[in-house]
Amino acid sequence: MRKLINIILIILFAFSLYGEELTGTKIMEKVVKKTGWNDMEGEITMKITVRGRTRTRKIKMYSRKRTEDESDMVMKFLYPPDVEGTGFLLIEHAKGEDERYLYLPALRRIKRIAASGKGGAFMGSDFSYYDIGKPKLKDWNYKNLGIVDFNGLKCYKVEALPVNKQIEKDTGYSKIINWVDPEKWSIVHAEYYDRTGELWKVLEVKEIKNINGVWFQTHLIMKNVQAGSKSEMKFENLEIDKGLSPNLFTKRYLMQ
Repeated sequence: MRKLINIILIILFAFSLYGEELTGTKIMEKVVKKTGWNDMEGEITMKITVRGRTRTRKIKMYSRKRTEDESDMVMKFLYPPDVEGTGFLLIEHAKGEDERYLYLPALRRIKRIAASGKGGAFMGSDFSYYDIGKPKLKDWNYKNLGIVDFNGLKCYKVEALPVNKQIEKDTGYSKIINWVDPEKWSIVHAEYYDRTGELWKVLEVKEIKNINGVWFQTHLIMKNVQAGSKSEMKFENLEIDKGLSPNLFTKRYLMQ
């Protein structure tokens, strides 16, 4: 009887919030297509811990929306000296493949990261190149698994399966499970499964901040449960709607 009452309460909770039951795709669209900001500037502290040893990196980050479905992001590494000057540029497209470029100052050249390489480790971290930026909605078939309790929050649990074997091969993910806070429309936790179906990585979202009325994830930890390593990204001094120049989001800027 108690189980039946809990199920009824969960259903009433969903309908009281939204008036209708949302599909997995609609939930993820609300996560990805947040309004209320045009561009963003900030700093990132990245800590990579492997076998008890931690490396720290400092990054300057800029991001902007070109359209509702398209955005750009550029990262410039400031510290330590062995990665200083390294740059990463992400150009997201509504249709077609996103563009990812890495500038290596030691070689003085820009390398385009192919689709087959987007599952690779981002600058030696547990985040992949694919993890940097927004989830690509068209790459996944989403299913709403219902409303569950997560650390005291009522969250949507959403399963993401690759639309085809090529996406699975390129990203390295056979499945992603997202826990979504419907008040902030932010992912608060996620699990990533490898191509054999085994749990590979776990994303912990430690902090979500309201900046000028928009909720942003500002403290992320990605744990590789198979390798025992973890990587932390903390966003600081975030400012939105700075009127950033389009020239920042170019391959030419990467080399400056």
